[in-house]
Amino acid sequence: MSGRGGAVLISVRRALWHLRHGGVQQLNAWIARGEAERRRAVPGGLRGAEGAWNGMGKRRRLSFAAAPPSPRVPRRGDVRVGVILDEFSSSAFAYEWTIVPLDPRHWSEQCRSGGLDFVFVESAWAGNSRLWRGKVGGPAGPSPEFYDLMTWCREHGVPTVFWNKEDPPHYSDFLQAAKLADWVFTSDEGRLASYREDLGHDRVAVLPFAAQPAIHNPVRPSQGHHSRDVAFAGMYFAHKYPERRQQLEFLLGGAIDASAGMRHGLEIFSRLLGGDADYQFPPPLAGRVVGSLGYDQMLTAYKAYKVFLNVNSVVNSPSMCARRIFEISASGTPVISAPSAAIPQFFSSDEVPVATTQAETSHLVRSLVRNAELNDRTAHLAQRRIWMNHTYAHRAETVVSAVAPDKSLGLDRASISALVPTIRPGQLEHVCRIIGSQEGVSPQLVLLAHGIPLAEREVRAVARDHGIEDVVFLAEPSDTTLGECLNRCVAAAEGQVLAKMDDDDHYGPQYLSDQLFALRFSDADVVGKQAHYMHLVTSNAVILRSGEREHRFTDFVMGPTIVARAEVFRDIPFKRIPRGEDTAFLRTASAAGGSIYSADRFNYVQTRNGSGHTWQIDDSELLATSELKFYGRPYEHVDI
Repeated sequence: MSGRGGAVLISVRRALWHLRHGGVQQLNAWIARGEAERRRAVPGGLRGAEGAWNGMGKRRRLSFAAAPPSPRVPRRGDVRVGVILDEFSSSAFAYEWTIVPLDPRHWSEQCRSGGLDFVFVESAWAGNSRLWRGKVGGPAGPSPEFYDLMTWCREHGVPTVFWNKEDPPHYSDFLQAAKLADWVFTSDEGRLASYREDLGHDRVAVLPFAAQPAIHNPVRPSQGHHSRDVAFAGMYFAHKYPERRQQLEFLLGGAIDASAGMRHGLEIFSRLLGGDADYQFPPPLAGRVVGSLGYDQMLTAYKAYKVFLNVNSVVNSPSMCARRIFEISASGTPVISAPSAAIPQFFSSDEVPVATTQAETSHLVRSLVRNAELNDRTAHLAQRRIWMNHTYAHRAETVVSAVAPDKSLGLDRASISALVPTIRPGQLEHVCRIIGSQEGVSPQLVLLAHGIPLAEREVRAVARDHGIEDVVFLAEPSDTTLGECLNRCVAAAEGQVLAKMDDDDHYGPQYLSDQLFALRFSDADVVGKQAHYMHLVTSNAVILRSGEREHRFTDFVMGPTIVARAEVFRDIPFKRIPRGEDTAFLRTASAAGGSIYSADRFNYVQTRNGSGHTWQIDDSELLATSELKFYGRPYEHVDI
């Protein structure tokens, strides 16, 4: 049977299985889930992050499908910037500004008709698809075309920015280009004094690397996620950077030691495979080289491996931190790095582990490859740090605030309101403790007393005891449906983002903050948790439900974790039904073309004590369809 015919048969069998075990409702849910994932499927013969070998003998190479471009429009469509950038930086800043890649032959027409807010040039050896090769820095640069561009901008009042991301080793190579710019940014804090002296002004600042959530995010591919072991991608320099070579020897040597017993072990992607001998990996590392990937393929590979390795060409700079650390961590894969003065300035050791010896590397690689729990926690902590401080939105606003302050918007977080209907007056203390403990946000509490004698004065007093000043108190009789109660909460809420929460579930201190991050990096209409922990109080067991649905676009998340922008809730009101209103909301949102994202499993525990809930399911059925994790208090494990 052909591959296509076999795939169709498998799909039919799966459809029949869902129909047989859950009826039409389960079949429809399975179809909807598949459609949600296919909207973001990688085109071509490979599925998701699956790798495939091609070629024979010494030409045998490991390949990955190219990551599809994100459909997102620039975050700041109102900022128009002429740029000279390499492929990596262009991929990052194109989602922040409306960029105009300047052509050395036609820049005059582009600048005259482009309405540019400023021109942004980086230390690119061959920027804008090689059009500026050798024209910005190095022995031949700056070229006459570059001089003319910068002179025209000065004469016509268009601010110019130069970013030397190659500092400190290539300071002198790009100094002349930097002298032509109004503003200079550097990747190395240690070069600030030198720039001020050589440029004769103090319009100089630090601009480190970052991650771009539009393309560097933990959304898991349909196939191949973390299916391979450990990888390194980069260059080998036989003729320079001796400290980097030493780092490569112990870091990659430790990974080779750890590879014994692994399915794939260490795999190396050489950026200049088969070229100049000075850039080829020597034995025994050469035996681990499996290919060379373009940047769009590397974005897929980031998600195929359990661990990536990082070495540093610059080890003494407090701010020069390799871009791959941000990109890979944001993509959901831990990075083990050799030492660098910059890494502790950006990440803690539980976010980006640092190895100093071959033995340490081997232990770290083994532990992160073998232990999925440690792997996921490490990646999640690093991502939180990135979403908080180190995205290209942060970097773009740094530039705009310096060069075009009238255009600066900042990156204030969205305001958020927690919607909490309750039929249990005894849960007031718990609700206020949960909302008051949230970190990184200042949520508004919208509490609705549903058929219970709860005084507003008492609610405000308990809320105040837990540091909550912004409280909206509502009341409805017991015959009001839960859907109507939630719609009242939505109407009364003032937050830009609304979060539906239960009165007896556990929400860790980072819960709301992480959900806001997920809403931003996924660009989904609704986020929540389909993968989630549940505490079965009667047996004291803690189970993980739907673990396979973590970090995926889907059609369903748990009702008490639904988070969306306020306009989504107002456009799709809850149905006036006593139960199942959250499921109906999600179905309506999905049917209307809305996207639903199942985020991480952390910082939330659903509590089931056998009574008082709007849906009932036996503990034995829950255990039969979930993964038992441990017995006891769940919070120390779940809250990170």
